[in-house]
Order: sequence, then structure tokens, then C-alpha cells
Amino acid sequence: MNVRTLIGSLCLAALMSSGTAASAADAPALLGQMDESLNRWKDQYFEYEMRDTQPGKGDRTLALNVYMKAEKRVTEFTAPADAKGTRVLILSDTQMYVYLPAYKKVRRVASHVTAQGFMGTAYSQDDLAVTTYADKYDAKVLEESETTAKLELTAKPGKQVAYPKIHVVMEKERALPLEFTYFDDKGTKLKTESRSDYKCDGPICVPYVMKMEDHTTPGHATSLTTKKWKVDSDLEDRIFTRRYIQKGR
Repeated sequence: MNVRTLIGSLCLAALMSSGTAASAADAPALLGQMDESLNRWKDQYFEYEMRDTQPGKGDRTLALNVYMKAEKRVTEFTAPADAKGTRVLILSDTQMYVYLPAYKKVRRVASHVTAQGFMGTAYSQDDLAVTTYADKYDAKVLEESETTAKLELTAKPGKQVAYPKIHVVMEKERALPLEFTYFDDKGTKLKTESRSDYKCDGPICVPYVMKMEDHTTPGHATSLTTKKWKVDSDLEDRIFTRRYIQKGR
């Protein structure tokens, strides 16, 4: 057994023995556990296939690489030709930049457009930027079973968030999210995101299949399938800069 696997086994055993993972009575604790399970890594690298389906437009397939370190993220499109070379740098929930090859310039993304579809997909840049929830949302339990809990998250006073209310279905044993349903301030359901086919490297688990359905445009959905994943590979800080997204490697 390698060190990462051993640590993961000990963490899981401690979580189960404490009883907190099996009980949904304490919603804030469950949400905190989910945040912790989503952020055990130091850095990550993904290669994705993205497939977008829209009524009347057919399917569009894109390829992209994603670099992540702390709350920073770089997304780089490698296909098709009209998207290749487009790069997006996220430094925080509110600080985002995009490089468009046609203009050869890095531009800051205005906050009022981060909720719009990213590259025409069902995912917005806000959807891709959020990595923690307990700092932004209060939680209460809606439903629970032996294996899952459904939480309702409502934005904390003064917090600027893309979605005032979110429903989260999570697996209790590993504190991993299985489904998010996003609502506006009037309670209208906007999107549903599913996360499945989790694979783990010791205590670090990621979904290999994600899908976002946009309920504001019936029939519009975007899926992300992981083709390659690396974790804690000591990604260089220079990747997460405006200079990098303009120049590349």
C-alpha cells in the first residue's frame, strides 16, 4: 500500500468512526466535509472532451486542458480549429481573464458576463470558478437516505454568488457531490449538473463524467469526459499568469 492510499484509508476510517459522515443532522458539517473532499489536492491537470448539444445546432465537440492550483485555474482549448489557442485564466471568483488568438490580447472578463455560457456551452465561467461552498452558503437538510443526503444551500448575507439557492445531493460516505441543481432568487430552476464515475488517487477523488443541463434553453446540455488526470505534479506558478495565457508554453 502506497503512502497516498494509506492516508486515504486512515482519513476514511476516521470519518466513518466519528459518525459525522453517516448523519445528515448537521448540514453545515456535511457541507464542510464536501468542501474538504473537493480540495485535498495541491494541483491538478485534466484533459477533457467537451460535447455541447443545442436544439437546431446539433452537437459540437471541443478538447481542452485544465490546470488547477489552489483557487487558480487555466483552461486551454486545443480543438476544434476555431477554438484552438483560446485560454482562460481564473485567479478568483471575481478575477478572470481570456486570451483570444484572433485578437492576440488578454482581456479581463467583466463580472456581468461571467454567468453567461462559456464558449457557447451550458457551463458558465462562474460554474467553473467555484471550488468551495461553506464560505458562501448556509445549509440545511432536505432529505437523506443511508447513503446520500440532499442539502439546500442559500447564499449568506452579503455574499456575491451566481446562484442564490442550490440543491446538492451528496454521497455521505466520501462526502462527494453527485448532483447540483441551481436556482435564481425567485426559485426558478436554472441548471442541473451531475457528477459521476468518480476515480480516486488515494484520498483525492474526481468525477470522470460531468454534465450540465440548461433549463432556460430546453435541450441544451454540455458534458465533460475526462481523458487524462494528474494530481499533485508540482505545476509551475508561471502557468497561472496573464503572460502564460498570452504566450503559452
